[in-house]
Amino acid sequence: MSAAATPNASIDWARAYADLAADIPRLAARARPLATGFAACVDKRLDLHAVAPALAEEIEPAAQGFLAELQGRAKAGRGGEVLVDWPAGPAFLDRLAGPDAAALGGTSAQAAWTLARIGAPAVLALGDRSAGQLALLDPGIRLVSATGGLVAPATCTAGPGGKPAHYILEYSAGRPLPGFVPHRSTRIIVRFADEAPEHDPDFQAYVRGHAGLFGAGLLSSPNTVPPDQLARVLDELVGCLADWRSAGIDLIHWELGGFPWPGTRERTIERLSGHVSSIGLSLSELHELMGAGEPADRQALRLAVQCQVGRIVVHADEWALAVTRGDAEHEQQALMAGCLIAAARADHGVPVATPSVPPASCFLAPPYPTIAELGDGWHLACCASPYLRHPKSCLGLGDSFTAGTLLVHAQPLADAARHLGAAAADSRMPLPAGETGNRSRSWLQ
Repeated sequence: MSAAATPNASIDWARAYADLAADIPRLAARARPLATGFAACVDKRLDLHAVAPALAEEIEPAAQGFLAELQGRAKAGRGGEVLVDWPAGPAFLDRLAGPDAAALGGTSAQAAWTLARIGAPAVLALGDRSAGQLALLDPGIRLVSATGGLVAPATCTAGPGGKPAHYILEYSAGRPLPGFVPHRSTRIIVRFADEAPEHDPDFQAYVRGHAGLFGAGLLSSPNTVPPDQLARVLDELVGCLADWRSAGIDLIHWELGGFPWPGTRERTIERLSGHVSSIGLSLSELHELMGAGEPADRQALRLAVQCQVGRIVVHADEWALAVTRGDAEHEQQALMAGCLIAAARADHGVPVATPSVPPASCFLAPPYPTIAELGDGWHLACCASPYLRHPKSCLGLGDSFTAGTLLVHAQPLADAARHLGAAAADSRMPLPAGETGNRSRSWLQ
């Protein structure tokens, strides 16, 4: 019988989240660095409620096809990512974008930004060091210089060029779009060009040279890579992940995301299975991947076995769950940290330094037990999330959630060994050159 058959709604979630919010500074101060790659970009945020009427007046078939895709997703309450073949599309959207539309994009960059805001350390792989990209990075993020040291973004010399922007079209529940009213608030990521992962050999060399330093690794999906280049990119990523494992990074989390080309998701899963230890995805992505008619906890367990990972994390609007071979109570804390940090971002529109429970949030009883045994060494953890029906922004919420979960898993080695069942390891981790004293605080200064 599925664990979903016996939900547990007895927890005072508002109190539990308030207690966790008070503990975030301690978790940030103790966290070991996150290594994260290989996605960073410039996002441009737009309001779909303003874009759709203007797009309806365009007569090009490509424009009308684009509108139909956006409307279809909004009517279904879907977000996701789409690749659009409309050469005039970027110029059209740029005309509608406001002066403050530019924002940091990319799963790894967003996660690093989230952690930097709360004072936790993160090292970002970044190949595109154009002025436009560097200007959007939080001062607390660390990059690796050509000389092998950790540096703040402002100290980097800007290079030429820069990649095409991604366009983030947000829509809100209850606000009309042409012909209907959306029932859910979210965002649609729009690209008009293919994109390779960030190539940063200095970052990779730094990871190889600092065994034991990192508390976790975060891998973004290569979902912007076209089919004819995917095999080569996947081989390169597998090599990078081997370096991460050799450097002692036990928790390598892969955030799945959406894939615009048929078959590329399945090819990527097959190639990366066994090379990552954890996978994260949204509830809609889980159902799309595993089919309908089965509870999410069982789908997640089946996916974990298929992908040879010890942890699957699923995030929905009102709750989050994980199936894990580790400690379920520790995993529940990780899920709650992710939900709290994402909710605070939804309330403010950007990552915040002191996450707290948004006043307008509500807590619904989660559809699965908070802690349960699934058999054969697998455990379930689930929590309610502070849910906002009308967030200030939906941009980057999944990435902030992931950052929050990894914050808990990046705690000192003794804690990780106790909670994750990892082998005991030497807690005397190497510090970046010249660092003494409190790791996370001095490391970020």
